[in-house]
Amino acid sequence: MSSLGPLRPTEPVPIMEVSVTEISVETTGVLPTPSPVRSGTTLSKGALGTAVGALIVAPIFGLGIVPAIVAVIMGHIGRKAAPAGRLRSTIAVGVGYAALIIGTAVLVLVALPLSLAFLISAGYILEG
Repeated sequence: MSSLGPLRPTEPVPIMEVSVTEISVETTGVLPTPSPVRSGTTLSKGALGTAVGALIVAPIFGLGIVPAIVAVIMGHIGRKAAPAGRLRSTIAVGVGYAALIIGTAVLVLVALPLSLAFLISAGYILEG
């Protein structure tokens, strides 16, 4: 036999008396409504959208350079503006810098030589 009692179930005992007490709840005032969770500022959302757009058009003759610069500037401002959009702004800065590097490389290595070849073949620039 254990210290907790017998291991065999005992016979059920009928319930002879039930006691019910009344519980009343009174409320004063209203519950505060939870504030909506902010997922970031408009500036951080705009910076990320501009950075992604710049990354998409960066390989097209370096057209993504200007939006990449705008995205980097907006991202740096957004990082300091509100802590709610800090992560999104940081990602926008990184994507903006990547778009800036890709756009510059495409501009220097592809678009500029093509433009010079066209100008030379058209006779605007003398071979020399």
